[in-house]
Amino acid sequence: MLMGTFRKPRIPGIRIPLRKFPFLSGALCIFSLLVVPIPKIERQESQFPSRENVIQQKTLLNDSICSRFPRPSFTASYLWQTNLPKIVNASKNPLLPGLLNPEDDRRLYSLLFKTLPASRMRRAVQHTPSTSSSQRASVRHIFRVIQRRLHDPENNPPLRIAVFGGSVTIGRGCEAGKRAMQNYNCAWPMRLQLLINQFFDMDLVKVYNLGVGGTNSGVASNMVKYWMYPTELAKVGPDVVVNSYSTNDSLPPWDLKDDPNADLVTAVLDQARDGLQQFIRAALTSNRCKVPPLVVHMDDYLGPQQDSLLGDMSYNTAMLQLAKWYDTFAISYGEVVRDIAWLLGDSTFSNKKDVHFSNWAHQTIAWSFGFASLELLSTFCDDGFARAVYNFNSTGGDHNKIPKYYLYLPPPLTRELLRKDVEDKYAEALKSAQESYVAMACFNKTTGGDGNELEDRSPCIVSWIATPGGYGVPQISHFMDRHSKNSGVPIQGWKTENQLAEGWGNKIGWVATQSDEQQR
Repeated sequence: MLMGTFRKPRIPGIRIPLRKFPFLSGALCIFSLLVVPIPKIERQESQFPSRENVIQQKTLLNDSICSRFPRPSFTASYLWQTNLPKIVNASKNPLLPGLLNPEDDRRLYSLLFKTLPASRMRRAVQHTPSTSSSQRASVRHIFRVIQRRLHDPENNPPLRIAVFGGSVTIGRGCEAGKRAMQNYNCAWPMRLQLLINQFFDMDLVKVYNLGVGGTNSGVASNMVKYWMYPTELAKVGPDVVVNSYSTNDSLPPWDLKDDPNADLVTAVLDQARDGLQQFIRAALTSNRCKVPPLVVHMDDYLGPQQDSLLGDMSYNTAMLQLAKWYDTFAISYGEVVRDIAWLLGDSTFSNKKDVHFSNWAHQTIAWSFGFASLELLSTFCDDGFARAVYNFNSTGGDHNKIPKYYLYLPPPLTRELLRKDVEDKYAEALKSAQESYVAMACFNKTTGGDGNELEDRSPCIVSWIATPGGYGVPQISHFMDRHSKNSGVPIQGWKTENQLAEGWGNKIGWVATQSDEQQR
């Protein structure tokens, strides 16, 4: 009765030319509202928090990292915009003195203030964890580590971030005029570490660049599965694992590249989904009974590896599907600058002839990661505020049936997974997690620890990754001979292999030459 369009009121017996007296129209409309009966609206109980709820919220959040930021809510854009001058200074790389000059400072300022405002940086956020018990626990763990480091840096370690990727990740082609196979100081993982630590003026994070040129997610999956970390990191494991293999996972299969009838768009989509899913599942079960590391996907690929633009976007499609399925953290540098690079032809952020790009692109990847992390923090604090003040589970309430077993994995997302079967597959996955939980005696172990417990989780006596310019045939042979002498176990049925005819299809490796029963 109170909504809709008002008609000009008519009083019986009187005709008033309202066009000549327009002020009367508004007065009569108000009069009609006064005489029209207004329906009774039942008073509903207030949905605002009570004083007791607010006190509870303050008690719960004051000791968390959220207490350091505006309440009850804040956005990544707000934090980014209000701290831009400090972000500019934190982005300067002291490890590359050649880039510390007025011209590069002006370029840095222009990129942050003009080319890449917060409205554009928001494109980096593809998916933030929200509903999965394991990844929600992982998010809570990393912010607890950060808070403790900020509060007492002498007795609490920095957040440990392990980055896996190929030649892009290790900085090939990053610094102009240098043709080195890798440049770790110029690559985005180091820039991310500098950005965060220089912003906070302390070593808040430690980023381990574990990239290996010419490899893909399959190699990273084995590195995670077999705990192939540097000695320092192997003692405790990473708090965060980052898959930055978008470039190499987007390479069309070798047997299809020259086939004019091949559907490379679908082929790359399936290949990327398979490789990335293998990595996710290995990472989410790598900590056994403890909180798994936060799994992050960094899409830093802009091509060119095939003619179809849709094909060059296949990885992003697969990444987003899996991030939502496993509730992992997905970030895309590609989405931040794709239109600038592709539609405007700006070479700042990509290379039309090669997959490797300049230092400004690497810096923008670090910014994308940083901005997305602020969004993750904002979501985390919002959810914490909702739980504390409104006393409800912001991840789904009674409908949230995701189990709390850290070993739980949903069924693999494949073409063979049908809607009619998904409930049964989910039940099987849950049962498997419960059985593993019992078999590994997880109920007797700490599941919410800080990751500081010393434990050798590698199932191998020795392991390594052969890389171009790194472990070659002589180095591998010497390594294995020395191990054989020290252990007293002779090597039979194994040899080094060096077949580079197909590019990175077959690399230097240690291969079996005899059947199982003859190998030692």
